[in-house]
Amino acid sequence: MSNDANNPELSGARIPGHAVVSDDAGKAAGPAAVSLRPAYHLTVPEQWLNDPQRAIYVNGSFSLYYLYSTTYYLPGEWRRVQSKDCVSFEDKGIAIPLDGDFAAWSGSAVVDTGDTAGFGAGTVIALVTQPTDGDGHRQEQYLWYSHDGGASFEPYGKPVIPNTTASDWFRDPKVAWDAKEGRWIAAIGCKHAVAFYESHNLKDWWELPPFTYEGQNIGGAECPDLFEMRADDGTSHWVLGISVQGTLAGKVNTYAYWTGSWQGGRFLADDPEPQWLDYGWDWYAAVTWEDPDDPGQRYGMGWMNNWDYAARSVPSDASDGFNGMMSLVRQIRLHAHDGRYTLRSRPVDALERYASDRLEIPDALVRAGDGIDEGIRLPFCARSYRMDACISMKSAQGASIRIGESADGSRYTEFGVDSQGFYLDRTHAELEHFLFAPHLVTRSPLPPDAVDVRVTVLVDTQSVEVFVNDGECVHSDQVYFQQGDTGVSVHAQSGEACFGAISFSTIAV
Repeated sequence: MSNDANNPELSGARIPGHAVVSDDAGKAAGPAAVSLRPAYHLTVPEQWLNDPQRAIYVNGSFSLYYLYSTTYYLPGEWRRVQSKDCVSFEDKGIAIPLDGDFAAWSGSAVVDTGDTAGFGAGTVIALVTQPTDGDGHRQEQYLWYSHDGGASFEPYGKPVIPNTTASDWFRDPKVAWDAKEGRWIAAIGCKHAVAFYESHNLKDWWELPPFTYEGQNIGGAECPDLFEMRADDGTSHWVLGISVQGTLAGKVNTYAYWTGSWQGGRFLADDPEPQWLDYGWDWYAAVTWEDPDDPGQRYGMGWMNNWDYAARSVPSDASDGFNGMMSLVRQIRLHAHDGRYTLRSRPVDALERYASDRLEIPDALVRAGDGIDEGIRLPFCARSYRMDACISMKSAQGASIRIGESADGSRYTEFGVDSQGFYLDRTHAELEHFLFAPHLVTRSPLPPDAVDVRVTVLVDTQSVEVFVNDGECVHSDQVYFQQGDTGVSVHAQSGEACFGAISFSTIAV
């Protein structure tokens, strides 16, 4: 469940179409503008969306769940969408409703093919956090079950993992099957730790030693992600991910993860320092799920919002009557390099089937004098598209691309390369009534010998996701493009930079 002690949990789904202006609470200040409904990202039809829930694969389709609310506040429900390709989603309505006065917060669903829980082979079992004291301070884990492939669920009753701690932070169970030991493992987010439990029937659970990371100063663990994955060198590894408050340590509020193994009932990380699957500001409460056709690949999705500055007040409230968008689904692989294992991600392959009107642009060479920033406007204008390019600094001190640029050049979002690595900067994309500050610039490292940097950029009306060097790092950010924010330009600072292999494609779902 993505919230903190001062931010109650909410919920939400996607359907593109005409704007529906709501009279409910939670609207952003400022005037309504041109529609901000994305062209190819999953959004809620109306009202509120947050945390995605790990998808399950049943009868040839993925069922993905997310938290939904009609009130921009507690309580919350699980809403379901269905997809065959992880790009186009069909809304299927509420799957887990309000349980009396108790909301359904984040958790995870599994298909119990072996009938370990006794509800019948193929039953879909969900472990869900519910605040059983009504105010969110006593969070416990409840079981729900489905006999119709995850379309609707029934409550089992009593909590299967009660809260025996003194803490009010005990939420978001993620369930994984440990084939080697023949057991289920549940990871639960706590303050500065992840609690682990094991079970053979999904009903009775026994506590295992927790995984702690107190020295990292990245806040409490939310929406933990636990899975086993085959790396590209053929070895198998466990991965533990959490969404955290990285700003406490000068980092971002996204998905930190550790690779490791189970030894003596304890998860042991390969390195105490976490790695990051996204370096942007808006990839929170992220989940991954299995590719049924490839054990070396997973899919992943995050909530594109941030409790620090946005959450219950974004521009699409006023323009379209909805609040909440998911990131594009990614394909994720585990790469081995010099004894270290790192997750890399790229846009899902199926996105190519929705691309059209490909435009290729000749290489652009930009020369700038000492202390000067020079730019060239490219012959392309849009608010939703895919862009691919290769950036080479050559002799320049910095090389960058600006997207969402206004006609007078005063508004834009910029990403590129300088002496400190790769960066994304939305300082010049703020709105008078919606400010990102101080969360404006993000940075990710590049190899010191990097000469050319390849980028794949997904721009979609209210967001930008930049995949760098085939997904070695990714930056995902909200950006609300105004009606005239459609230009694209390339820039060099103090020297010569080259921009090659430039192409644009229109994407519509």
